[in-house]
Amino acid sequence: MDLLRLPPPLRRSLLSQPSLRTSLLRLLTTTAHPAPNHAAFQPPLTTTTQPALLTLSSSTLNAYQIALPPISTHLKYAYTFFTAVPPLFLFSAAHFRSFPLSPHPEVAFLGRSNVGKSSLLNALFGRTSVKDARVSKRPGRTRTMNGFGISGGLAPGAAPKEGQKEAAWRRFPRGGCVVVDMPGYGGGSQEEWGREAMKFLESRKQLRRTFVLIDAEHGLKNTDIQLLTHLRQQGISHQVVLSKVDKLLYPGAKPPGAQRLSNGLLKLKELCGSIRQRLNEEAGDGRKHALDILCCSAEKGLDERNRHRKLGVDEVRWAVLTACGLECDEQGQRKKMWAPDVHVLEEDDDVVEKEVEVMSKYSPMGNATASG
Repeated sequence: MDLLRLPPPLRRSLLSQPSLRTSLLRLLTTTAHPAPNHAAFQPPLTTTTQPALLTLSSSTLNAYQIALPPISTHLKYAYTFFTAVPPLFLFSAAHFRSFPLSPHPEVAFLGRSNVGKSSLLNALFGRTSVKDARVSKRPGRTRTMNGFGISGGLAPGAAPKEGQKEAAWRRFPRGGCVVVDMPGYGGGSQEEWGREAMKFLESRKQLRRTFVLIDAEHGLKNTDIQLLTHLRQQGISHQVVLSKVDKLLYPGAKPPGAQRLSNGLLKLKELCGSIRQRLNEEAGDGRKHALDILCCSAEKGLDERNRHRKLGVDEVRWAVLTACGLECDEQGQRKKMWAPDVHVLEEDDDVVEKEVEVMSKYSPMGNATASG
């Protein structure tokens, strides 16, 4: 009932009744001012969302800024390429002038003494026996520059007949690459070896990339910074490889739990960032250069089922193949491409090396797969 619509005399008469007036006032008060709903003003419950734990993968283990992380097909291809047949020892040179004039693409591995270079190369070649791989495990024992051929399963040329001699690199098939084991620098190494090594790094036309190993446990040393700064200033293609990362990720005998592994990967990421920052600061040019940093271990396997597949080694293999132009596509098929090569000409009795763009098609390796 709307009291305002009633005639004034009737409205006054109704309001003069005490019981009716009390009921009416109670009704008006309840309608105009409803009782507060205290539950509606309760602050929402705050839920803390835990960040997702990092799991082991190419992108979380390594620090890529230039290249895309390899997928599983790429890693299987790289594993097969390096382990299909044993590496072929091609040459040993104490001086740069002693290097053969081979036409094969090369990569070099070097690092401070006791950085784990020899162990990594043995893991890279898929060899557990030092005798088989001809790589010493004693720090500072590598005194010459040694070349190992990785053919990817391609058959070498026919062996020389009895009584004849032929350099091993001449029988090495096209479509493979050469890994050069360089003498260590720092403690236990000789200054002269360093001079010859720098001649090789600066002048070797077959060299596609230099991999510089850094001990993940001890970080950058002054000699590492000097070398990497020099390579950067000279425009020599190079890549940092952190060795012994199992000291950060797998400190115990057994693989770590999910939380501990995630913490280790975060710590490794911070270490890679600090290395980049330090190198940019030491360069002194005020520029932030992009740099891919690979992380690996020659001691610890990926997991209990794949102990023979060492941590991060397949990613290093893939980096070698991409540097040499020997990578595969996403289906695991060797890319068929026209690639620049190093052509060796022989004139009279003198051998003259001349780098030209030779359009030579490598033989496809086919579909490369690996078990495990």
